[in-house]
Amino acid sequence: MTEEELGATEQAEADAAEGSAVEDGTDENGTIIRDTDIVFDCPHCGHNLAIDYRGAGLQINCVRCGESVLVPIPDGMKIDDLDIEPGEILKQLFKTRRDLQKQELRAEGLEEQVRGLVERNSLLYAQGEALAMQVAELKAFCQQQVALSEKMTALLDRMQVSLAAEASVGEPGAEAPVNAEPGAEA
Repeated sequence: MTEEELGATEQAEADAAEGSAVEDGTDENGTIIRDTDIVFDCPHCGHNLAIDYRGAGLQINCVRCGESVLVPIPDGMKIDDLDIEPGEILKQLFKTRRDLQKQELRAEGLEEQVRGLVERNSLLYAQGEALAMQVAELKAFCQQQVALSEKMTALLDRMQVSLAAEASVGEPGAEAPVNAEPGAEA
């Protein structure tokens, strides 16, 4: 390996290890993206990233959102094709394991939240059912009250007619009411 290739390899490894990726075609130094660079989008924020091909398979941090991103391995390329030192691969393996543990903990937390939401949903459904039964009972009670009120109004009307008929019988020269109800005394 020539001195120039060695320097490029070290730079790619340093960029990959630090998580710096080329952004929008140039990095902060104005470096142009080469044909051998891997260009991909961050799966978290969709930001366009590029890194030297020697960064394939490494974990980097997105320059926009800061999330850990796995650099894709281009089609037809194998990890064995890369000239990464075993120590760097081991660092990346440990970083990947830590990220996996974090995501597993996050998944457990989300599963717990889902269980809590399912329980809450069941409770709210049961309360809704009980409320629907109470509304039905209240509706029936109101209908009974309306029917009772109608009966009371009819009874009061009959009593008023009866009282008016009795009052008119007791007056001198009064005639018996014409529309008195049957069974009412004249």
